[in-house]
Amino acid sequence: MIRHPLLISIVLFSLAALLGCSDGPQANYGQLKLVDAYGTVTLDGKPLPKAVVTFDAVDGQFSYGLTDSRGRFTLQIDSVKKGVTPGRKTVRISTSRKILGLNSSEESGGGEGASESEPVKELVPAKYYKKSELTADVSASSKTFNFELISSAVSGGGS
Repeated sequence: MIRHPLLISIVLFSLAALLGCSDGPQANYGQLKLVDAYGTVTLDGKPLPKAVVTFDAVDGQFSYGLTDSRGRFTLQIDSVKKGVTPGRKTVRISTSRKILGLNSSEESGGGEGASESEPVKELVPAKYYKKSELTADVSASSKTFNFELISSAVSGGGS
């Protein structure tokens, strides 16, 4: 028979609170030598809003940003810290890609059916996203990147 249910409840609650407060892994941002990078994206001469811009490294690490109504973006390494690691990157730009915490509560690779509720039509030709031909060399002296995309309708070619 339990004589002090309140005391037992307090002890169990305290134990649960202590176990739930572990710090988990912490990123060491100092080792990454992050560069604050930003830029703009236009499609056929007009700002491209709500596009996900990723700078992908060969090792799989990437930084990402979301364009605003004027096509401007700032890169971030994660939900806490802005920046991108230096070096050569493959740049991918997509209006259908979802990144958790950036433009979605779910994550997806983009393309048809990429939205949480309805499919989002990809406005960017594949040569800028799936088969990206875009690159960027990031350094402390090279941190502004402007991308002038041309749709296949304007260029007359296929995507």
